[in-house]
Amino acid sequence: MSFLSKRWEGVWSLLPSLDFDEGSNPDHYYHHNHVVDSENLLRHKRFVNNVLAKYLEYRQKDEKKDVLDKLKIRMVRYLRRDATLINKWLDFSFERSVKELDISLIISKWHWNIWDGGLCFYYCISRRTFLNAKSLTALHLECVRIKFFYHRAAPGTTIYTSLLPSLKTMCLKSVYLENYAITFLIRECPSIESLSLASCSFQCSLFFVSSTSLKSLELNHCTAKNVIVHEAVNLKSFTFVSAHFPLDLIVLNQSDNLKYINIHAQHLQTITLFGCHESVKATIDTPNLLSLQFNGYVSYSKVCVKAPNLRGASIALWDVWDEELCTIDGPWKHFPALRDFLKEFGFLESLLLSVPDFKALIFPENFRKTFSSPLPNLRNFSILLSNPPTEATDMYDLRESFGWIAPSANVIMFKGGPGMVLVARDVLNFSFERYVKELDMALGLEICIRIIGTTG
Repeated sequence: MSFLSKRWEGVWSLLPSLDFDEGSNPDHYYHHNHVVDSENLLRHKRFVNNVLAKYLEYRQKDEKKDVLDKLKIRMVRYLRRDATLINKWLDFSFERSVKELDISLIISKWHWNIWDGGLCFYYCISRRTFLNAKSLTALHLECVRIKFFYHRAAPGTTIYTSLLPSLKTMCLKSVYLENYAITFLIRECPSIESLSLASCSFQCSLFFVSSTSLKSLELNHCTAKNVIVHEAVNLKSFTFVSAHFPLDLIVLNQSDNLKYINIHAQHLQTITLFGCHESVKATIDTPNLLSLQFNGYVSYSKVCVKAPNLRGASIALWDVWDEELCTIDGPWKHFPALRDFLKEFGFLESLLLSVPDFKALIFPENFRKTFSSPLPNLRNFSILLSNPPTEATDMYDLRESFGWIAPSANVIMFKGGPGMVLVARDVLNFSFERYVKELDMALGLEICIRIIGTTG
């Protein structure tokens, strides 16, 4: 964008959307001998001084302070000395009740060989940045650094005022987040519905988010080793993609409206899904997965699992058993759905399965004759029942059904009280041990059982 003549200044002042793009591809700034391209740096200086600075100076003289719908600033040679100007632009936009903010500040390659990756040269986002951003509805940030956002309410104050009360969409790309920055940043966004992170780095490698308004969450190729989403009661879609970074744990806890789960993670070791929508559609592609816990519904769900190294899993089914449905002529969805669900785990050697009623596992004889076993390779089958059978006929029918479900397995039944939750303590045993106690309290998980005898 070039700075226009004065006769256009009146038109400029009416623009509801401002887009400043430095242009050029940042991959081509250096000569082959890595000598700084002085011409490109001069272009950057002209972009900063002749465009950004001059236009800001002009708009600041406008006493009308017309509302600004969108501000976009994209630099591909950002220098630390540019921070003051960026601060002024942000203050200017917030004064004009900006709704959408798109800031991309790719640092100059002059700093790319610094030992810390050039982080000390990144533009920093802090609480101060958003003190007057009440109107902001969409935030896009690239190549910036987000500082710790924690803020204590003043003594004697019970009302907490959020920094970003109107924000609904947040997209972060190549952003560096300091310890727990994302956790407390989202706390400042009570209306957020969509959160997307791509190629982001975390100082403490923990991604922990709890939000009652969040509906869509995406993480693509980020460095977090532990991902925990807690009580996102309105979350409908979760996507996680990671091909190169080590990943220990993903926990989706008490997201009762979660309908779509897509996890493609080369190095993920543990997944815990505790509560999701009764008709969830999940795709889990995790070549190195070692542990899986699923607590939810299967009657109307579709779950696809590709985890060739997974040998054991624990599954708690929450589907309500209605015996009257079994007497109705025609197919009943429970048995085909349960078989299809179990078949996704046909490669397992050990399985701990919990059901609310033993009759939910008694597949009809004609059904067993029609369909093949869902768990032909299972060797250890531990079953947790809230109401074990007491009648001889029920015991016989259950034994016959087990022989079809897992014909090669050693079957052991346990009696469990109502509300039994299959979540092993080691799910939370990651490097941040000081978080374990807090998470136990926050998540409200009843750790009732270690998976005794099920990982043989």
